[in-house]
Formats: sequence, structure tokens, C-alpha cells
Amino acid sequence: MVKSEKQGNLALGIVGAFLGGMVATIPWVLCYVYMQMILSILAILVALGAIKGYEIMGGKTTKYTWLVIAIVSIVCITIATYVAIPMLMLFNEGFGANFDNLGLLYSDQTFMGALLKDYIISFIFTLLGISGVITNLRNKAK
Repeated sequence: MVKSEKQGNLALGIVGAFLGGMVATIPWVLCYVYMQMILSILAILVALGAIKGYEIMGGKTTKYTWLVIAIVSIVCITIATYVAIPMLMLFNEGFGANFDNLGLLYSDQTFMGALLKDYIISFIFTLLGISGVITNLRNKAK
């Protein structure tokens, strides 16, 4: 008897994971901007969004899928912290949400120091938040 393996496409899976992860960062960004807080529980949403996007786009579950999801989740949090959050903050303050104004904001050392601190906290929360999801993925791939 020949066992039929499910075919998958790693590249499409990675694209799907990135899109799903970015959509899942929306609550993270909104909570940060409007409530001035970082909630570690939302990091789980980012990983779950990445997994869902990976599956929707046909990514094949292997023993390395957890690594793809971990990297994509960290990239998504990085983009959310350094691009989406400052852009939304600029928009809320009545400035144009564009890369010129973002560059001006990045030139402010006080802002950049606070952003780096928040990014480090976000990075740690992301690692903690996705650890259960990753463990689940690793067990699923065995």
C-alpha cells in the first residue's frame, strides 16, 4: 500500500504565514497605540495567524514548520513595532502617515529609545507567547 503524502508549497506557505501574522498584529498595534500597553497574550494571536495563513496558502507541515512560524512571528512584530505603530501614532497626532514623517520621528533619540525598549519587551513576549504554539506544531509534525 502506497501512503499518499499531502503536497505543499513552502514558498506559498511562508507568504501565507507572513500575511496571516501581519493581520494578527492588528490587535497588538491597536492595543499599543490606543491603550498604551503591550499584552503578551496577543503574541499568541500573531503565531496563530501565521499558522492559519501558512495552512490556507498550502504550506506543508514538516518538522521545521515551527521555525518558519517563529521567524515570521518575530518579523511581523518587528514590522508592527517599527513601522505600523509609529505610522498610526503620526496619523493620530494629525501628521501624514508617510515615510518622510517616519524618518523625522526616527531622528528623535527619545522616541527611538522608548521604541527600542518596547521592541525588546515585545520580542520577549512574542517568544513567550508563541512557545506553546510552537510546541504544539513540533508535536503535530512528528
